[in-house]
Amino acid sequence: MSVTLPDLAGAARDLLGWTGALAAEVSSAPWPVGALLFALGLVELAAGARLRRPVAVVGAAAVGSLAASVFREALGALTGLSEGALRGVAAAAAGGLCAAFPPLFPAAAGALPGALLAAALAPEPQRPLALGLGAAAGAACGLVAARPVAALVAASIGAWAASLGVAGLLRHAGARPRMDAHPAAVLAVAIVLAVAGFAFQLPSAWRKGATSARKGGERPLDAGDARSS
Repeated sequence: MSVTLPDLAGAARDLLGWTGALAAEVSSAPWPVGALLFALGLVELAAGARLRRPVAVVGAAAVGSLAASVFREALGALTGLSEGALRGVAAAAAGGLCAAFPPLFPAAAGALPGALLAAALAPEPQRPLALGLGAAAGAACGLVAARPVAALVAASIGAWAASLGVAGLLRHAGARPRMDAHPAAVLAVAIVLAVAGFAFQLPSAWRKGATSARKGGERPLDAGDARSS
């Protein structure tokens, strides 16, 4: 299995096209749709990273879909499925697995970029081995950096939803130029919001209370905060 720069460029074009299509849909819908997306996006930007299972499910589904898009040629030849079917199957499988076991998500989130980076640096004959080694190294880094990964995913989802909502609201307000006609502008707004949301959520991201507490009604410890008492 090989990874080439056109594969990555195609995934980026797909993301831009998908963003433009969704922005157009939101802009053509009644204004409460844009307002709801904006409000939900702000909530996700402010506190989404604290919700481990939802972050794991949505983040893993996005990682699975992106992986299927990047490796679409090899996977399509292996399975005979179309790109749309591959992305749907990969998103459902990854999301379902991480719904059952959320700690897998940071590993999955690190495995994909690790595999792509290793494959890009390795010579063509060694790329299959580099993919495996890069995925393993990336997964290990993802587990170590679970809190930043969760904050980044939650902030990105919230920023994307909020930017789509803004595009819809501006369209109904009669703003010119229209954001929905410029998907790059929607993504630019999302990036700015994602950076702010990441910085805000990082201290409280991916925390989980202990499953059991000591007798006597003692408050559960925060397992995500690895401070020694």
